[in-house]
Amino acid sequence: MTVRVYLAAARVISGPAEPGDIPGERLFVHASDLPELWVETESLSVPAAGKSVAFCLSGEETFGLGRIIGTVERIVSKETRFRVQGS
Repeated sequence: MTVRVYLAAARVISGPAEPGDIPGERLFVHASDLPELWVETESLSVPAAGKSVAFCLSGEETFGLGRIIGTVERIVSKETRFRVQGS
């Protein structure tokens, strides 16, 4: 199941993955009046809301954006568009 992990106080940095990073499939930045940043992942080890998390982007080409670090704001199922239990 793919989930969207919305992040608060997120930073996107270059560099290789570090131990404990969760593999991220896609990174989205919605630059609007209320900007949002989220990462899509298939990992089941995403921490609960309020916890810090680090993702590493998978794939060959990461455009120099290797890691995303932030605080979990909420977790939403991509398929159902509903919050995941415990987030």
